[in-house]
Amino acid sequence: MGVAQHHDAVSGTEKQEVAFDYAQRLAVGINVASGVINQAYSKLLPKSSQSPPSPAQFLCQLTNISECLSVQDQLRFTITLWNPTISPVLHHFRVPVTRAYTVRDPTGQPILAQHIPISDPTKKIPGRTSTATSEILFRASLPALGFNTYFFEAKTDEKHEKPKIKITKNDECILQNQNIRVEIDAQGNLGHIINLKKGFDVAFSNQGFYWYQSFPGNNSQSEFQASGAYIFRPLTPNALPVSQTRSITCIKAQNVQTAIIVFNDWASQEISLYDEGEFVEVEWTVGPIPINDNIG
Repeated sequence: MGVAQHHDAVSGTEKQEVAFDYAQRLAVGINVASGVINQAYSKLLPKSSQSPPSPAQFLCQLTNISECLSVQDQLRFTITLWNPTISPVLHHFRVPVTRAYTVRDPTGQPILAQHIPISDPTKKIPGRTSTATSEILFRASLPALGFNTYFFEAKTDEKHEKPKIKITKNDECILQNQNIRVEIDAQGNLGHIINLKKGFDVAFSNQGFYWYQSFPGNNSQSEFQASGAYIFRPLTPNALPVSQTRSITCIKAQNVQTAIIVFNDWASQEISLYDEGEFVEVEWTVGPIPINDNIG
């Protein structure tokens, strides 16, 4: 972890081979830390001296690509959520699954949990092997420097109530909750983000993904320095859009509203607004960037 705090590791400005090495070092550290986590949980989870031993905990390390193979097909499973901050938090969590579940809080009471479809760009990420096409989205309350456990049980009734989700494509998408309004037009252009309580409007003239073509120097002299891992030297001063057109899918559920904007085969973003949320969440996916033209 200490090595990965280097500015190149944080920003990704190193050569690809170095990036692979950073990833390997972090993976080794995470695996070792998992053992420490299990030792801690074995002491924290039992309610009394007569409680049975706690089951081994494991980390879902690929939730950033909506994959957790160990739980996606299970009839029953539990998820323990840890809050490392000194303040209580109320947060939405996602669990990729292949079937419908009833979710219960630490007291055993059922809570609102909806199945939200996983976006096509996420399902197409190279290396993703999960067959999950949706995620369970639920809101969890966590104490300061503490944890809570949530219980999942598969629904056996095939006639279970269908989630109330509205999906539209290539149409105007308005995301709005009690605090914020986000306006996106039918072409996927973000126009406004409005704070409803304060009446504050932020207008966007152009929001998207852009790229610079690198300067193709030969490094023989300083004026021929090529753009590369440790120097940013674009061929022209103007950034180019990754695409001239884009598509938009608008998903509206009870606990979240999301706009999925696809720029091309390798660049997309998801703009989400949660129920009662006071911020807009933006997730982007870029890559693999095609390099067959030796430009990128």
